[in-house]
Amino acid sequence: STNPTSEPSSDPSGQPSAEPSLSPSKSAQPSSQPSLSPSLSTNPTSEPSSIPSSQPSSEPSSEPSSEPSSEPSSEPSSEPSSEPSRQPSSEPSSQPSSEPSSEPSSEPSSEPSSEPSSEPSSEPSSQPSSEPSSEPSSAPSCTPSVAPTEAPSRSDKEVFLFYPEWTENGCRSDGEEDDFMALNPTLWLSSTLEACCKKFFSGYNYETCLKKYPRDDDDCIVKLYYPDWNGSNEGCISDGKEPQYMLSNYDYFLSSTLEECCENFYNWDLYSCTGTAPTLTNGEYYPDWENSDTCVKGGDVPEYMFHNQNYYLSPTLQECCEKHYHWKLNECVGSSPGAVYVGTGKWYVDWEDSICIQDCDGASPCGGPAETWDELYSSREQCCDLHLSWNKDECNGQSAVDTGTLKWYVKWSADTCVQDCLTTTSADCGGVADSWEQLYSSKESCCDERLFWVRRCVTNQP
Repeated sequence: STNPTSEPSSDPSGQPSAEPSLSPSKSAQPSSQPSLSPSLSTNPTSEPSSIPSSQPSSEPSSEPSSEPSSEPSSEPSSEPSSEPSRQPSSEPSSQPSSEPSSEPSSEPSSEPSSEPSSEPSSEPSSQPSSEPSSEPSSAPSCTPSVAPTEAPSRSDKEVFLFYPEWTENGCRSDGEEDDFMALNPTLWLSSTLEACCKKFFSGYNYETCLKKYPRDDDDCIVKLYYPDWNGSNEGCISDGKEPQYMLSNYDYFLSSTLEECCENFYNWDLYSCTGTAPTLTNGEYYPDWENSDTCVKGGDVPEYMFHNQNYYLSPTLQECCEKHYHWKLNECVGSSPGAVYVGTGKWYVDWEDSICIQDCDGASPCGGPAETWDELYSSREQCCDLHLSWNKDECNGQSAVDTGTLKWYVKWSADTCVQDCLTTTSADCGGVADSWEQLYSSKESCCDERLFWVRRCVTNQP
């Protein structure tokens, strides 16, 4: 019929109609199955349905629902919501929200944000950020970081002394002492917590005073260092017994760390003052001028040498000896136990024997280490030609050096003439003659000319 019935049928049809009616009826109960082609009402209902649909709508509603859906939407919305949700989502959004959530998430995100936040968090993170903050923190942390930063920051923190805080039965070190205390530091201020507690809270309040510090809003320095000029003068100490003139000018004389105090007053003996060992950057050999007067390795390197390691320290014994003991190079090189000299293998003149020898340690032709003033040559021939041309054969190691000439020369220690030949050859041989010895063809001519007053020279008689 063209007009709907006033009452719904007692038994609805099993299937919905293929086309919607022009004037839909108002049934008391909805149908169990949705229509194949839903109708589009010109005016939506003022209240949402009591049961949400199992599938999301193709377009979002203009107002958010009172309760979130049990399943998230398949795709995120193109624009963030005007207000953050009460609970964080399981995955981060591609864009940051315009305002941070009121409470931090229970666990950090797996990836850091592309930009740091404008305000620091109330509690430090467990891991350092990839980039340093643009502003330093208002107070240093009580626990230093595990590893130092590549570039140290510069702190302009002042040195604060301890003063009595009567309302707390303790001492504080925050620079907030009263003006009358600051004007008379020797009376009211102390360089250590212990000294302040002893001075103003002795007796039953002493232990209470010690336990009051450091407070959460204070730094962690509980003692200051000063140069021990009146004591051993070997470094800085922090016993709270500094002279009054240092306490009066504490900004200059007192330091919050041992390292700072040592740098200010014992820079010339920095490593002894701090009790640290320096890093050797140019080897371990150094000139031991005060003890063995030669190059040594390890031991107590003088402090001043650490400040100019390129000059004083050397990676090898040879380099150290050449740099600091060149006038006694051979003695220096052989001074180290187990030292083996290798040498350059080049040649230099042995003026005493008028031959050229090699810069090496061992059997001939090695002659030991060359001195720094010896000129070195790549070959024996070059050395002999330039300096010993008049004695070239002997210089080059010819047979005359080994067997002699069989001529005669004076052996002054025995007041007789001996033959120029190896002593193992015959009884008359006195060894190979030196180059400066004058040689004679016979013993008689040698004795007559050089030892004529010695009768036994010719006759071999006493």
